[in-house]
Amino acid sequence: MIVGILTQPLEDNYGGILQNWALQQVLKQLGHEPITVDYGLKYSWNRFFLSCGKTLITRIVGGHRRFPHCPRHGRYGSKYTSEFIHNHITKTKPVKSLTSDLLQINEIKAIIVGSDQVWRPLYNKHIEDSFLEFAPDFKGVKIAYAASFGVDKWEFSEDQTKRCSSLAKQFDAISVREDSGVILCQKYLGVDAKSVLDPTLLVKEDNYLALCKNTPVNKDNFIAVYCIDITDERKKLINNASKKLEMPVIIFSANRNVELTIEEWLAMFRDASYIITDSFHGTVFSVIFKKPFLTIVNEGRGTSRFKSLLSNLGLSYRMDMKSFSEEIDWNSVDHKLIEYRNESIQFLKSSLEL
Repeated sequence: MIVGILTQPLEDNYGGILQNWALQQVLKQLGHEPITVDYGLKYSWNRFFLSCGKTLITRIVGGHRRFPHCPRHGRYGSKYTSEFIHNHITKTKPVKSLTSDLLQINEIKAIIVGSDQVWRPLYNKHIEDSFLEFAPDFKGVKIAYAASFGVDKWEFSEDQTKRCSSLAKQFDAISVREDSGVILCQKYLGVDAKSVLDPTLLVKEDNYLALCKNTPVNKDNFIAVYCIDITDERKKLINNASKKLEMPVIIFSANRNVELTIEEWLAMFRDASYIITDSFHGTVFSVIFKKPFLTIVNEGRGTSRFKSLLSNLGLSYRMDMKSFSEEIDWNSVDHKLIEYRNESIQFLKSSLEL
């Protein structure tokens, strides 16, 4: 069966790209043909030259504006991530916006919404489309897999709540990424939901090692720092950790400051001796590669996803600087992860058989 995936636009977010790749891998293992709806990043050479002109004029008058990326494969995105997306993720043709025609043209029989904060209005101004409002006549199976609100409070407007509640009731099966999401679904959308793993955790370490096998190994001991927000306070924390662990620090950037390919990014986790991160997927890949780590929780970006994941794996203490050098019982973590992974894959399998 051809299964469409609706997630956040695949741009320069390492975790967002890899969660989509991972979900496709699992769906293939289950015997399906996944295809991701590639919307919002359609990008022509005309748009590129127009954007360059605007940037040039802005800079001449003393303003600040970055020059855009060159178009790649008909879509917007950095050279560091575009090739992986093109080579490893099955997608529809790039489109500017979501329409019901997309599902018909690609013969999609089931559609999965998720993951990566697809149900957070702050990151999705057309939040109703993440509940499939754009395809009112779709008769196939509708599933939410690990859909994330990102936070444990309700951020929807009254109108959004009304519309999305009605749309959610049309889904055949709903799962969310955070335990708090189960409560939000019940209280505000009027639907039952199951808590499941982020798609990246459905795929085993060996699969990620295969992706970065051609990236040279850094054999030196180092602390990998993958942070979205580097503040003066965090710089002090990082420096203190470096002194205590007696290891140098390598900082690699997130989001729009990407300087690594997907494969190189994975290799940083593979080779690091210790990881400091304020990223959800930075935390996820610390677990996947069994690295000692410290998670710096960012209140503004949402804490529930960190707390839910780490508490379920018995790793809540990794958010406390006082315990940053404490050893991790990876056998215990693996036992919990395997059980949770099996439950999550079973949810996907049974939902697609409805």
